[in-house]
This record gives sequence, C-alpha cells and structure tokens, in this order.
Amino acid sequence: ANNPNTEGQKNQRAKFGFVMKELNCLRKLFSLTFDGQYGINKAVSAIMKTGVSGQYPDFVLDYSKLILSKGKLAPAFVTSFGFLNNMFEVLWDRTITLQAQVNDRVNLVFLNPIEKSMVFRQAVAIRNDGKVELEFPEDLFNSEVHAWFFFSSGNNSFSDSQYLGIINI
Repeated sequence: ANNPNTEGQKNQRAKFGFVMKELNCLRKLFSLTFDGQYGINKAVSAIMKTGVSGQYPDFVLDYSKLILSKGKLAPAFVTSFGFLNNMFEVLWDRTITLQAQVNDRVNLVFLNPIEKSMVFRQAVAIRNDGKVELEFPEDLFNSEVHAWFFFSSGNNSFSDSQYLGIINI
C-alpha cells in the first residue's frame, strides 16, 4: 500500500486523534444521536471540518461548533438559561411548527473538557413545557462546563443540538 506520509497527512491523522481523544466521552451519546455504533465517526468527521483550528500539535476545539445531535425535528430556540435557587433552568420558545410535536422530549448534555466527562440528562421535559429546572450534576461543580440542548422523539428522531454556552459554577 502506498502511504506517502506527507506533512498534510500527518497533520490530518494527528487532528483525528486529537478529536477522538477529546470527544471519546461522548461516544455513547453519538451512537444514539448519530445512528448507531459508528455514530462517533460521523460526529468526529463533522467536527473536523468545522470545529478544530490550529496545526499539530496545537489543535483547539471550538465547543460552540460541536454538533451533538442532528435531525429532522425542529430545533430549539432557547431564550435563556442559568442558575436559579441552585437549580439549572432553561427556557425555550414553545412554538409548534411542522417538524415539531408538543411532546418532543427535552435533552441536555453537559461536558467537562478537562475531566473528559459527560452528563446526559434525557427526557427532562417536553417541548410544550417551555421550561425545565433540574439539579445540576454535582460532579460538575467547580469546573468549566459546556452545555447543549436538543429535542428527541420516540422514533429516534432528533433536532440539531443547540450550544448553550459555558457554565461556570
């Protein structure tokens, strides 16, 4: 096999390794939201195109460009999020469109990039609620955490994820 180990190829392989290492903790989530056991490959391929900057060995991941779910359901339009009385609260627009049902489930993902740990809160509310309050995962306190929001429905349909931002606790 011809493998001309060019600088470009070395850089691409290193970039792939970097993204796999950074996102491996999301593997189970990607197998759900990107259609099966090879979901992580699809997710990593997408992030390599849009969310990684820098050159080997100084790659940087742009979490705001990370897509955690992709699909046909109407996405969320989160209007606010933050802490209220020690509860993490998210509010969103409840407008129902063609690709939305009142009972689409609300999902939240929290990622600690330093610890490489993920907390997935599945079906914590429905689209029609317009609001969810939940206890923030204790193991994520005292760290910088990235958060995403997306909808799902019973037949393994998803909305595109919406990046909420960085939460510092």
